[in-house]
Amino acid sequence: MERNLPHGCSANFRHIAELYRMESTMSLKKAHRLTPAALNPRNIEKTSVKLAVSVFSESTRDALQFYANQGHSEWLSTAEFLSLVIKLWNVLNVKTSHKGKHKRDCSMDPVRSSLDWKLDFLREFADFLRQWEASAKPGLSKETFLALRHTCLAIADCASFLLDRRGFNYVLLGHVQSDAIESRFGWFRQLAGANYYISTRQVVEGDATFSPMPLSRASVGSGS
Repeated sequence: MERNLPHGCSANFRHIAELYRMESTMSLKKAHRLTPAALNPRNIEKTSVKLAVSVFSESTRDALQFYANQGHSEWLSTAEFLSLVIKLWNVLNVKTSHKGKHKRDCSMDPVRSSLDWKLDFLREFADFLRQWEASAKPGLSKETFLALRHTCLAIADCASFLLDRRGFNYVLLGHVQSDAIESRFGWFRQLAGANYYISTRQVVEGDATFSPMPLSRASVGSGS
């Protein structure tokens, strides 16, 4: 699989909005996951993974690539950027050892070696973020750049340590993340009236009054 990140990678959200408007009157849509909520989310919806995935989805990317060959060539750069993000999500969200075979996508295979191309990809993506931030071009916030870059490097090093120093047969990167914590606090926000900015008191009261499913323990898969 190609590991190098695209040079001069760029994207424009306007292209996705134009794609949605163009297909809005069609009975059959290639970008069928795009919705008004995904394009113009309310404040509380901006934290919705479901809406984000509907934008950064294979169907949206494929639609952009298709219409790029039908007179909208400027959409191709946005499609390439979506491909990059989708690839990153595929690598980081593997939670079962057979997902890659089931989906027929090697980017969803477990990490079985410290020399695995997926770990190289994470480190290259972190360097891509560093170059993007240094370019001073429009992009993520300073905090998001730092968090995402740190996440990619830390997960790659963690997987290498478990494989080389702890003798794990494979690592499921989808279990080395904070989804359970984020889900818990999303639940607290809903209890507080779908308010994104909740107080410590609201968290404590929500936890004491209601008892949702306990946080799942982050784990790393091992075994033959």
